Amino acid sequence: MLTGYGELEYPDRLKRRTLTVQAVKVFAMKSENVESEIAGPFFSIGVTTYNRKEMLKECLDSVLAQTFTDYEVIVGNDYTDEELSADMFGINDNRIKFVNYPRNLGEVGNMNKLLSMSQGKYFTWTADDDMYSPIFFETVYESLNKLGVTPCVFTSFTRNSNYLKTGTITDKNRQLLTGREFLQLFLNRDIKLLGSCAFFEKSYLQKIGGIKKLGDGFGPCSDSLLAIRAGVLKKVIFVDAPLVFFRRHDESVSFASGDIHALSSAHEELMLESIDIFKSKELIEDFHSNLFFLLKWCVIDYFVYYIKRVVIRTGKLRWGNLIKYLLFIWKHIIMLIMEKFKRLGNLLLIYTVLLSGVHYI
Repeated sequence: MLTGYGELEYPDRLKRRTLTVQAVKVFAMKSENVESEIAGPFFSIGVTTYNRKEMLKECLDSVLAQTFTDYEVIVGNDYTDEELSADMFGINDNRIKFVNYPRNLGEVGNMNKLLSMSQGKYFTWTADDDMYSPIFFETVYESLNKLGVTPCVFTSFTRNSNYLKTGTITDKNRQLLTGREFLQLFLNRDIKLLGSCAFFEKSYLQKIGGIKKLGDGFGPCSDSLLAIRAGVLKKVIFVDAPLVFFRRHDESVSFASGDIHALSSAHEELMLESIDIFKSKELIEDFHSNLFFLLKWCVIDYFVYYIKRVVIRTGKLRWGNLIKYLLFIWKHIIMLIMEKFKRLGNLLLIYTVLLSGVHYI
């Protein structure tokens, strides 16, 4: 019994999402044929955009170049000063729709709005500055046919502009994993992926409430939570091929922002959400190792971000945030150590009882 973590106090804004965890578990028990009950397109792609028309054009061109064509694209324009239309991009394709919001929804709000408007069986998000390999959709579809229907299909990505443009994906690239196996590989960083760039069954995303904004700033780590939630699923497909080009540039919030509080507060919420997931019956045996690797991940992520984005760029040390973050990490390390000792104590007690019985005999 994990008494130390069972007694954690959660502020109102950090309440546990036990209903979400239960929803994932229930959904993991379902199995359908890949072509079952499809009224709309097979794939839906939700594209978030904010005042980056040139990059958006490249993004949409990479979608239109797909070898698999049964899809719809919904572009959610969060830049209220200018409306977008297909004519602006020379697009004459009724699969692509533009939605101009009357007010700014924020990135996560935009993402969930796009999910709600989609009609496809499987859904994914992309930002206006990212691009796809032409065989991305085809590879996901073939993987579902070869390995069976799963709630989500993850692929690798690249930050190199010479990303995979053509070629053949072999069966060696496709892995059918249990959720537990997938989570271990993800937390150990043995596989590289972007959680929000996976293809998810729309009904699965709806059951878990879509994507959740973490922290008080621009919402880093929200895509990581999507991947961690997949840990309780019965089956997960991972394709080890860089089918998504994740572009870094000066206008990218995730690359250019120096908001260290956004990251530290997101880590705090990610940790609390993940603890609930790690405590599920599907993952409880790996609780300590999963928590250890998540702590390690957060610490490395924080200090790389802190040094590159805060110290080097501004020449200043944000001591307040640094000390608060170290205390947050230290609290979880102490609890992890206490649980380890408690488990060791229980084993010693059992050993003593057994040894006493042997001596009695």
